[in-house]
Amino acid sequence: MTSPRVTMQQVADAAGVHQTTVSLALRNDPRLPSATRTRIQKIAKKLGYRPDPMLAALNFYRTARHSVRAPITMAFLLNFRDASELATSHAHLQFLEGARYQADQIGYQLEVFYVGHDTEAALAGPRIERILRARGITGLIIAAFGDSMPNFQLSWEHFSAVQIESQHLGLSLHTISNHQLMITREAVRRLAQRGFRRIGLAVGAREERYLKNAFTAGYYVEVAQSPGLARVPPCILPGEGSVDIDAMLHQWARDNDVEAVVSNWISMPEIFRRNGWRVPGDITVTALDLSPDGITSAGMRQNHRTVGVRAVEQLAILMKTNQRGLVDRPNLTLIEGQWVEAKSPRRATTRSRKA
Repeated sequence: MTSPRVTMQQVADAAGVHQTTVSLALRNDPRLPSATRTRIQKIAKKLGYRPDPMLAALNFYRTARHSVRAPITMAFLLNFRDASELATSHAHLQFLEGARYQADQIGYQLEVFYVGHDTEAALAGPRIERILRARGITGLIIAAFGDSMPNFQLSWEHFSAVQIESQHLGLSLHTISNHQLMITREAVRRLAQRGFRRIGLAVGAREERYLKNAFTAGYYVEVAQSPGLARVPPCILPGEGSVDIDAMLHQWARDNDVEAVVSNWISMPEIFRRNGWRVPGDITVTALDLSPDGITSAGMRQNHRTVGVRAVEQLAILMKTNQRGLVDRPNLTLIEGQWVEAKSPRRATTRSRKA
């Protein structure tokens, strides 16, 4: 025999408040004083109150059948100055495309806000917060801020929020990201299957900080678990302009007799060609993030669009349950990539050491 389910009305009676007040308190609605919410939540827990999943499903079904006249807005915060700058990043364009699609599917409106490149949170955070609160927008997605924005602060208790990548910000928020570690492992594994044994990793220092060394971690794990692969020290490239990148790569590849390179830099093949390397021929370059414009060589296709979809899904849950503020134990959702084969797959060949 199961005991009767404790109802919301019973919680209201025990707390001496209206049932609507209990509903607001259990959804952690900031319209109620914090002390009131805490008191009612404790009473509900003591009585053993649990939400009715069948009722929740019915409510979802009812709302899904009726169009919303004024859809709730989600904010999509971009670390760009404007749309023209956004157009230079295929990853961010696909994040946005996926987010817009999913928001429309579940009845929300997605609005883009350009945060810019303010390096001081004292400038960026308060400015965007004033806009969001004036518009009554309580749900937001931090859409893969770059390291030009080293930190970003809002009065988080007013917002439900998730972030795409952006782990360098140090915010305790649920995060959705491409699985860069496994993407790197898959690229190295595919090259090893083609007979390459001296596979090197060349990635930017900025991206490594931004992604908490996911590229190098994936490289080291795959090499350690692949008998026969040489352990080539990764080439971590500083920001362009700080050193002669061309000379640095040339020296690294020559000294380590690199046969194939995996890299997230789309300019990598051209850099080697400028230094007199035949690509392919002297060296094979494999992309860790293929551009959607076309496939000139094999590489990994990252699912940026799916990342945007998942960000909206997670934010919708937070908004529906009125969960606001930073999270005690945030989750990290990682989206796998896919290997895309070139029209004419290239295998390792015997070649002379590059002079």
